[in-house]
Amino acid sequence: MSKRQETVKKIGLFGCVANGIGAIIGSGIFGALPEGINSVGAMVIPALIAAAIYTIANMFPNVYASSVIPTSGSFFLYSTKLMHPFFGLWMTLQGILQPALIATFAVMFAEYFVVLFPAMAGHEIAIGIIMLIIFGILAWLGNHTFASVNNIMVLVMLCAIAVYVFIGIPNIDMSQLSLTESLGSGLTLTSFSATVGLFTSTLSGAGSVSQIADDTKNPRRDIPLTLILAPTIVCIIYMLMAVVTLGCMPGAEVANLADVGGRFLGSGLLTFFIVGGPICGILTSIVPVIMLSCALIQVSADHRVFPEIVARRNRYGVSTVILVFVIGFSVFLVGTGSSFGELMTIFSFVNTACAVPTCLVPFFLRKRYPNACRHTGLKLNVPLVYVLSIFALVVSVYLAITMFMELEILSWIIVIATVVISAIYFAGRMVYVRSKGGDLMAELKAPYAPWEEREAQCAKS
Repeated sequence: MSKRQETVKKIGLFGCVANGIGAIIGSGIFGALPEGINSVGAMVIPALIAAAIYTIANMFPNVYASSVIPTSGSFFLYSTKLMHPFFGLWMTLQGILQPALIATFAVMFAEYFVVLFPAMAGHEIAIGIIMLIIFGILAWLGNHTFASVNNIMVLVMLCAIAVYVFIGIPNIDMSQLSLTESLGSGLTLTSFSATVGLFTSTLSGAGSVSQIADDTKNPRRDIPLTLILAPTIVCIIYMLMAVVTLGCMPGAEVANLADVGGRFLGSGLLTFFIVGGPICGILTSIVPVIMLSCALIQVSADHRVFPEIVARRNRYGVSTVILVFVIGFSVFLVGTGSSFGELMTIFSFVNTACAVPTCLVPFFLRKRYPNACRHTGLKLNVPLVYVLSIFALVVSVYLAITMFMELEILSWIIVIATVVISAIYFAGRMVYVRSKGGDLMAELKAPYAPWEEREAQCAKS
């Protein structure tokens, strides 16, 4: 047994589901929900329903693949080894741009923090940067260290949400839930679609768990179940929170859910809601997403897309170089003073665009590893998986185009500049490896040994 295997403890099903719920809720309810309501009004509920349908369909390719050949950094490996290395490099780009989501957590944390401590108003950027540094240190200690704390915070967060929902329901003004007014206020298909794209990205947080499969006890069962259970549970929570927020919101735009909660919660319960809800929600999201970003870049580095020093891990299985990059990029984005909406739009576009190749995974998987597909950790209807994958593919392409059209000029510059710089780097890296007598493209195309072993084992049984 390796030193790393002895050091890193495994995460069970409860820890996986708690991680998944925490990763989704932090950005979903407390950040994207006010943003969506301000954009489309009461049509946020149909947008949530559409996002839930798409999210569940979009999860099934990953559910199916995880039940067959779960592995850390699977987004990169599935795209690279089952399809083509160019798709894998595209997924690496997702990891590079993932700090846009991490930065939104820092921005949200600062917004809710100053609600609790008004004297700190005006120092939101500094608060966000300090929070990123603290949680970067926590992420350095690995997945299991955070999972133990995360389980407790998720339970507290769900209690805070329950307080918001059950005390808020009697205070709902039903007239504010009318869809007619929203439809007649200049709502466009583009803005509605962009809102659906926003919610689908926030509902997809459970995917972070599939990227740390090597750190779970029973990945072929626990990862697929988490990918189904976590989004389903959160979809229900989304609906309840949306109804209460719409029914109790002030006439003006919703800055954050603390403003809405202040209308029906006493000072003590409001403090509990802010600490247990938004703040715990953000904190339960940030480390899983940091680790997702690190895992995507780590697996690329392990396959020589990046220099060897980048792939080197500490005793907790985390690359210090990658972690410093992820936190550093996040700090830079927070330091620009970008708003939650701007950062979330960038992430939503990248996340949706990167979902396109993952929708194709089941078709390639069954062709390459037929025996492993007959011995899945979770029994699934394969034709249904194919239908849902095609549906998710079509919707992903449409939403990606719609969200790109909604990007601000600064967001376009950040996305396009990152793509261009990454393309130049990848091309240069291939030339460099070739100069050392290697062939990076051939290495990336080579079969992945653990999957080949799994296929051989299943062929004998």
